[in-house]
Amino acid sequence: MKMKNLYNFIILLAIIGNCFSSAYAQDHPCTNVALNKPITASASTSVEIPSRAVDGNLTTQWCAPGFTGWIKIDLQNKFTINNLKLYVNQAVPGNTVHEIKVSADMVNWTLVKTISDNTTEHQVLDVIFNPALSDVQGVMINTTESNSWVAWYEIQVFSGPTKPTISQNGAELTSSATSNNQWYFNGNPISEATSQTYSATTPGSYQVGVSSENGCISMSDIYTVATTGDINIISDKDIKIYPNPAKDNIVIEGVSKAKIELFNLQGQFIKNVNATGNKTSMDISDVNNGVYSIKIITTDGIIVKKISKQ
Repeated sequence: MKMKNLYNFIILLAIIGNCFSSAYAQDHPCTNVALNKPITASASTSVEIPSRAVDGNLTTQWCAPGFTGWIKIDLQNKFTINNLKLYVNQAVPGNTVHEIKVSADMVNWTLVKTISDNTTEHQVLDVIFNPALSDVQGVMINTTESNSWVAWYEIQVFSGPTKPTISQNGAELTSSATSNNQWYFNGNPISEATSQTYSATTPGSYQVGVSSENGCISMSDIYTVATTGDINIISDKDIKIYPNPAKDNIVIEGVSKAKIELFNLQGQFIKNVNATGNKTSMDISDVNNGVYSIKIITTDGIIVKKISKQ
């Protein structure tokens, strides 16, 4: 009996001592909107009060004297939430169950995620919401099962731009975001493609990313332009581009009113000229050797041709 009591006492000391141990920060480009916000909990020890879970200091913690408990953060405004980072303080490794709930008014709560997994000390639980959660004022972490006292070094709630969507009208792709856009083709950023709209040049996978002022990026789903018909390619029987292969200059003949753009095979913009009369010259002497797309944008549609530079 004495050995059993001693064992229980050692476990209790480990649990209590765990509430005073340290954790390590991880950088994140988005805004932690939980930092120093009002916070309440189901219970706390005399020292490990709730505010220590949002003080930005990963050597302090909130700790509840029990194996279940909740903690609520009032963000004091409504945010779009991309993800949470939960810094685990847990004396004894084992299975835990945490319910993530959100609220738009701090009164009515909605369960958005349940984490049930084997967790351990100093672990960081990264909870990602895709799509992001909108109109969130309150965040609650409710632990319903644990094998040690409920405790968190830090709870971070990250807010970034709303996930953008892409719509298409002929060759033109449009982002739902009015600013801070960056277009991608087959996973690669397209040079200088930062407007709300982008004219697709070739079939493939397009995305748009929207960034916040502190560098947090929210990416759209992949939008596939499946065939050249999707981008309204018009007849090019009267258009000639020569020489092909080219060395220093190419001539576009057969169109008098058009914007002529040069792209590499990754969809990255290289340069453009405006058509001037029936023949227009484009200087490519400063372009690396390789295969390129010429996109000719007219009032009737788009013509896309391939040329090679040698």
